[in-house]
Amino acid sequence: MALKPFVPAAGEDLWPGLQAALQDVRAEYGSACVLAAGAGCAAALALSVQLPVERLALLCPERPSGPLRRLDRFARRNLALCVSDVLVVSEGESAYASALLAGGLGAHSPVIRLCIDQNAGSEMFTNPENGLNTALSRFLRTGELPKSLAENPEMCIIYG
Repeated sequence: MALKPFVPAAGEDLWPGLQAALQDVRAEYGSACVLAAGAGCAAALALSVQLPVERLALLCPERPSGPLRRLDRFARRNLALCVSDVLVVSEGESAYASALLAGGLGAHSPVIRLCIDQNAGSEMFTNPENGLNTALSRFLRTGELPKSLAENPEMCIIYG
């Protein structure tokens, strides 16, 4: 899996830059998946409702401020147009993630929502033993969705 981070150049208009970056990745590799975090999830959603994106992973999505507000409004008006497989990872019950689902995200595509421990902090992304990194990587590479784990040992059934 090749990663192509997007950082807009100084003075560059964000939206055309995002579109061009996605098209470049698609031209080079034949497909494109998007991983976004925080307020950047609004831009990723806007891309996925307008351009073909195979898979979309949203990490701790939050309502943006500043120039991303316009993209957020565009994306939220058109959520039902997103046909990408979507993985939403949030700390606890995120009001913004719930609003996206209520607004039509998942109307024409599968959406999996993972709630992670609110006390994990940035360690959840840097700890190599953390299953979240593996789940994100598998989802973006192959589309394999994370499997639910039993909440207690009594619920586990092991087949030999």
